[in-house]
Amino acid sequence: MKTCNCDLNLDTLPGISKIVCLDEVVSTQAVARELALEGTAEKTLVLAETQTGGKGRLGREWESAPGGLYMTLLLKPETGVKFLPHLSVLSGEAVAGTITALYGIKTRIKKPNDVYAWYPRRRKWLKISGILTESSSINKDASWLLLGVGVNLNNLPKLDTAVSVKAIKGAAVSREEFLEAFFRNFWLEYSAWEYGSQAKS
Repeated sequence: MKTCNCDLNLDTLPGISKIVCLDEVVSTQAVARELALEGTAEKTLVLAETQTGGKGRLGREWESAPGGLYMTLLLKPETGVKFLPHLSVLSGEAVAGTITALYGIKTRIKKPNDVYAWYPRRRKWLKISGILTESSSINKDASWLLLGVGVNLNNLPKLDTAVSVKAIKGAAVSREEFLEAFFRNFWLEYSAWEYGSQAKS
């Protein structure tokens, strides 16, 4: 695991308390899990240039070539574990909304945790992002939550069921611009979710 130079800073990423930028890891989820167990502060963001063992839902492999966005956010929501599945959907909605707003790409959610994009060249909906959540709970309350997000930005996926923003737009896009827009969208959704779940507890 090697730290890499990161051109992101906390001033441009709303709501993030700490950024851990890494060159190559097995998975950002594994790194974030270690940090959570060590008691690392909430809203720490783990970013990696590549993953050698990225996973999606049900243990499926997530291709993690350079150019994609691979991150895990450490959260400590004040809510019961029964509400955690909703977080995958709202995170997917935040990703989909960001992709559509920034790049004009049509998106749709495939519940519980995938985002698909319309690829005009092939006239098909193809996977562009996946969400993975993991939590630790005490007495039915979540003590910490890991939100893993993979987005095909500038990588070119080998799977014929996947596509990237670069493939659709025909040009590379800014990871920094995407992250800034995503977190603006995400925190609005997250705050509403956390408040709503507390009211229902």
